[in-house]
Amino acid sequence: MNSSGHGLTIRGLAHRFGEKVVLDGIEWSLPNTGVVGLVGPNGAGKTTLFSIIAGFLHLQQGSLEILDAPRPGHPRLMGRLAVMPQDAIFARDVTILDQLMFLRSLDGVSGRRARIDVEEAMQRVDLEDELHRGAAVLSHGMGKRLGVAQAILGTPELVLLDEPTAGLDPANARQVRGIICELGKSALVIVSSHNLLELQEIIERVAIISEGKMVASGSVEEVTRRDRRFELRLGVKITSDQEDALRSCEKVRHISCIDDRLTVDLDASSEGGVDEALTELLQAMLKEGIPPRELREGASLEEAYLRLTGDSQQDPADR
Repeated sequence: MNSSGHGLTIRGLAHRFGEKVVLDGIEWSLPNTGVVGLVGPNGAGKTTLFSIIAGFLHLQQGSLEILDAPRPGHPRLMGRLAVMPQDAIFARDVTILDQLMFLRSLDGVSGRRARIDVEEAMQRVDLEDELHRGAAVLSHGMGKRLGVAQAILGTPELVLLDEPTAGLDPANARQVRGIICELGKSALVIVSSHNLLELQEIIERVAIISEGKMVASGSVEEVTRRDRRFELRLGVKITSDQEDALRSCEKVRHISCIDDRLTVDLDASSEGGVDEALTELLQAMLKEGIPPRELREGASLEEAYLRLTGDSQQDPADR
């Protein structure tokens, strides 16, 4: 068990493929536990960063400490670091039990202990009935959940998940999110995903990479401070004059209304932060006789992502 207080510390990390700089001066420090998001456009360097942390790629420049190990691939990390690639591939004609038992043996665990670990992981993703079948019989969603199962075998202390809910139906995606949140109570979980609204619901911290550079990192509150989106369900359909009155509020950056649904982007960069901005909006609504029936935070992380990556013309979910 790592007692240093840091699950991951990266200093001056740089990586090239030939003449192309893929990562440039990455600095990142993360605690022992919690769920962290890693986001950025395709080609930004996320997969390369994951591969270096996992020890799949040689460390070219900089330093990287993982748990209590001084470098990736160190023997101290055996069985403590787990990875789920975006497109994890399993043998089609070998039983899932045998495949997962083999993976546990690579971590130095075998016999009854390995069998228990495999059964527990498969139960957590509702695939325990598939243990004695090959991956050929699994649907895409089941295959995705099998990838999650292999990543949570045993008691990993650092888990890297690449698009863990991509292609899952809403029920299975919610189940996987629940597993991730539970895992984050005892391990450091880093999740790479293009579904920023979903990611916003489960992460505590986030880092945004663009063109090989880490353009922002910190708590979700810190990174989204300037860009907070709220979605409101109203008791009435507002008039154009009422909408104009709300639009004139100092902290309102953008507003749109469809029927009784209102979406508002707030500037929360002042000292009072999001509370001050939201209070101003709600006061203006009550003054205009617009009763809010329901309020929830929308895609604030997406708004920050688009601003920081300069990619405001494209929805990040399409990349």
